[in-house]
Amino acid sequence: MTYFEQLRAHQGYLERIAYAMLGNRADVEDALQETALSGYAGYAQLRGGPHAFGAWIRQILIRKCSRVLEGRRRVIPVEDLAGYLPDTMPGPDAASTAIWENVARLSDHLRPVVVLRYMLDMSQPEIAEALGIPLGTVKSRLGKALDLLRQMDAAERRDAL
Repeated sequence: MTYFEQLRAHQGYLERIAYAMLGNRADVEDALQETALSGYAGYAQLRGGPHAFGAWIRQILIRKCSRVLEGRRRVIPVEDLAGYLPDTMPGPDAASTAIWENVARLSDHLRPVVVLRYMLDMSQPEIAEALGIPLGTVKSRLGKALDLLRQMDAAERRDAL
């Protein structure tokens, strides 16, 4: 398979990751484009052949998304995430959708650790490496994010009564 065939095969998966991390269509398109260009430039050095491509291109995308998040100076409203939830997530039921919509409302420094942990099932050390931050920072951000998600859930339950 050529680089572009492999990239096309992973396109939907990469788009869902980027959207979950960034929550903004324009930033997603920028990150995907930069990922494609960086991947093409480094494709000759890829070891492991087609089997390694998915993990390799995902790491490039995570780095690009992290750079976008670092460069943000303002909060951008998030569109409806339901259409971008990954196929591996538990069903399209209302509870799952509500949880991921709450994840989308997290700040730019908390959202990526939740996405990488629960959407991509990465370990905390893998998240630290992917984002280029200390393991302790991953743990504290994940704890803070989970606390905020619990608070959002409790508030929604109260409002529903």
